[in-house]
Amino acid sequence: MTTQWVIDAVKLGELRDVPADLVYLDDPGPRLVSMPLVMFILRSCNRTVIVDTGGPADEEQIRRRIPHGYVVREEERLDNALARLGVRADDVDLIVNTHLHWDHCSNNDAFPNAEILVQRAELGFATGPCPEPRAAYRIYGEEEPPYAGFLDRIRPLDGASEIASGIGVLPLPGHSPGSQGVRVDTGTGTFVITGDCVDTFENWDNEGAELPLPSGRFTDLNAYRTSLAHLKGTGWTPLPSHDHAVVEKAAFGY
Repeated sequence: MTTQWVIDAVKLGELRDVPADLVYLDDPGPRLVSMPLVMFILRSCNRTVIVDTGGPADEEQIRRRIPHGYVVREEERLDNALARLGVRADDVDLIVNTHLHWDHCSNNDAFPNAEILVQRAELGFATGPCPEPRAAYRIYGEEEPPYAGFLDRIRPLDGASEIASGIGVLPLPGHSPGSQGVRVDTGTGTFVITGDCVDTFENWDNEGAELPLPSGRFTDLNAYRTSLAHLKGTGWTPLPSHDHAVVEKAAFGY
């Protein structure tokens, strides 16, 4: 029998001044939008799995390095968010990073006992010579990027994989070469945590178009559109990575 999970979506800060054309491909206006950073906590019986761990809460890093009006309120700091749900960081034995951009992996080191799953293509791209997206991976001069502190705990994946009973990963390249989603079987249906393949429900709905709308941040637009078509064809319920509605509802599969 497949294990059934419950999902809690936790807000770990917010980007408040993001140009809309970075979120919605070819957006025509000069508007700014806000985007929450979301960590997903998956629980079943006595096991806890984390998908993405948000951005840093260190005030100096926020002030010096983080773009787009990034703020983290006190209740959105990782320790406080975990405490509200009764989760102990030491008890988490598995983290899945949908990709290695700074806003999805900066708190991995807070879970010292967790193995970390990343697509091999993502790991190779992030650690190799990739000058164009260096800011997304927070690579600045001689400073170490967030992933440098946990490279020894990463288990690279090559494509789709069942990582636990009721949880699987699927490649969703396009936003970055090794972006992946996480399928989660729950008592109320199957959800897919999309990473930045789908930022918001507005991207997903795309005003009724056949396919969802890519964001304006990508390494391969054709691969991105193929990933969106694959996601649409699964029939699973998407949980976008940067939508306020996800953290406002907060609980899925209960």
